[in-house]
Formats: sequence, structure tokens, C-alpha cells
Amino acid sequence: MGLPPAFKMEGVTEISAVLFRNIAIAISLLLLATYAVSRIVFPKMFTAVYDFSKFLNFKLKDEFGSNLRLLSTESFYFTVILSASLSFVALILVFGLSQMGQLALFSWLVPESFGAGILIWLGMTASFQLLFLIKYLFIFLMGTLFNLPASTSRHFQEVQSLNNCFVLAMTSLCAIVVYSNFVIPDLLIKAIVGVTLIYLLYRLLNIYMKLEQLKLYSKLYIFSYLCSTEIIPAIVGIKLLS
Repeated sequence: MGLPPAFKMEGVTEISAVLFRNIAIAISLLLLATYAVSRIVFPKMFTAVYDFSKFLNFKLKDEFGSNLRLLSTESFYFTVILSASLSFVALILVFGLSQMGQLALFSWLVPESFGAGILIWLGMTASFQLLFLIKYLFIFLMGTLFNLPASTSRHFQEVQSLNNCFVLAMTSLCAIVVYSNFVIPDLLIKAIVGVTLIYLLYRLLNIYMKLEQLKLYSKLYIFSYLCSTEIIPAIVGIKLLS
């Protein structure tokens, strides 16, 4: 069996599917090793951060890690892992779309060498980390404007808690597909996009119901707050990518 063909897009040099796969496998192995070390070094925190039962829970609970300072070392560490994992999933989308010839806008994300692929991943990780910080500052600002300062930190923690679990699941799925295929299946790309949209809607509902349990403000007030901090930024992001 011969190797899969290379892919060529307008304005982009010819890239081998084997190069894509090698980069993805290397990154996934680094992530898996990081998850394993984190499980050993921070066992309680790891269990709290990656608690998938939160997806089925609409009640606010004071649990381990819920009162963790957002800028603490542990919080920053797990946010970096989240950013690195999210960057890996984003690169899988880049690789898949490049194979389909639908990446003209983000063709600069297509690596020409193994080292370039790793650097792109690290750059995307730093970018996502910065975006999470900006998101927290934006939520803090909106919380102040809506007189919800006590809910700001809890809102961000609940969002990040759901994000951690969702991105871990997507990372595992992408890693399995990469290990078993030379070419990124079109079905995987569509699944990532479709499931992510469903997740964003579900996350909004989950956070709304949890904030409502604080019994401090009306439903309309909380909904307006979430529109400013979740819905509008999501719509703007989707428009920029489409």
C-alpha cells in the first residue's frame, strides 16, 4: 500500500498527509503524557477538573476546586492544558479542511515542516490562553455593569469546568482517529463542528440554570447578562470564522 497523496491548495505549498499525521501524533502524545503526569501530581484537582458528571448536573455545588482563585498556579496550569488541547483539536480541523481544499482564509496555519507544525500549535496555545484571560476580564466587566460581581468568578469557573471535560473528550476522539487513519475523515470535521455548536447551546442553558439558583436576580436579568458574555461573543466568533 502506497502512502497517501499530498494535498495542494491555492497559494499553499504541497503538503503531505504523512506530515500532518506525524505532527498530530506527536502533539497528542505530549498531551496524553501531560494528562498522565497531572493525574499523578494533582490527583484531587484532576478528578475535580475532569468530572464528566457535571454535564448532567444543573445544580450549583461547593466542591473541591470551586473556590480556587482564578489566577492561582493550579488554575493557570489546567487552563494551559485546556488551551493546548483546544489547539490540538483546532489543528485537526485545519488539517481536515486543508485536505478538503477549504482553508483559503487560514492557509497560513498549514505547516510546511514538522517543526513549523509544533510552533504553530504552541502559538495557538498561547493565543487561546490569552483569549481565556480576555474572556474572564470581559465577564468581570459585564458582571460589574450588571451588578453581578459575586457571580462573575463562579460563572467563569463553571464555563471552564464544562470546557475542560468537552475538550478532553474531543481531544481523545481526534487522537484515536489520527492513530488509525492517514487522512482526516470528512465525517470527523463535520462531527467536531456540529457537536461543538450543540455543546455551546447546552453550556449556555447549563450556566443559566446554575446562575438562576443564586436567587439574586430575575431570569430576564440573568439572560441579558449571558447574552452579553456568551451569546454575542460566540456569534461574533462564528461570523469571523465563516
